[in-house]
Amino acid sequence: MVTRLVAITALAFLLLAAPRVRAQQASSASDTLPAPAAGPTNAAATAAVGASRVERRDKLPLVFYGVLGSAAVTAAVFHVDPDSGGYRDGWTTATDFPDKAVHALAAWAITGIGVDLGVRPRYAALAVCGAGTAFEFAQGYVSPYDIAADCFGAVGAATWQSWRAKRKARAARERRERRERLPP
Repeated sequence: MVTRLVAITALAFLLLAAPRVRAQQASSASDTLPAPAAGPTNAAATAAVGASRVERRDKLPLVFYGVLGSAAVTAAVFHVDPDSGGYRDGWTTATDFPDKAVHALAAWAITGIGVDLGVRPRYAALAVCGAGTAFEFAQGYVSPYDIAADCFGAVGAATWQSWRAKRKARAARERRERRERLPP
């Protein structure tokens, strides 16, 4: 089992490190432009910095998906949180803590992290719902209530993040329109 974890970790590292190694390699002559005689302009330098930020931002969703996937695989391989079942499962399962609320809040938080890393809210919710389902299957006893709570929390977070983004964009658009209406 340890060899599987090492192989999965090595594969994840290689997938995440490959773009970084490629970015550090010297570029070939076919993809470079000759520099102007006066030297690089500020606009060119700004464009280069912006391109590197975009490239880095594009990697963060892969990190999110990779962590979710490797967590599901780790739970399946190592049986991290086994659940033998044998109890009456429901929305009010008798536990020492509010089990379904913990599932929903954890899914909300993980979905929020995914959105913060640049994943679109609906895709973050789908990924978290899928990872929660995989985790339930990895436990042994599959609780449909836990899966529903996971998906409810993920969809709630995605809805909240989408609404927030639209509200923020609308406010920015209104500020821009107000500035344009002001006399010079």
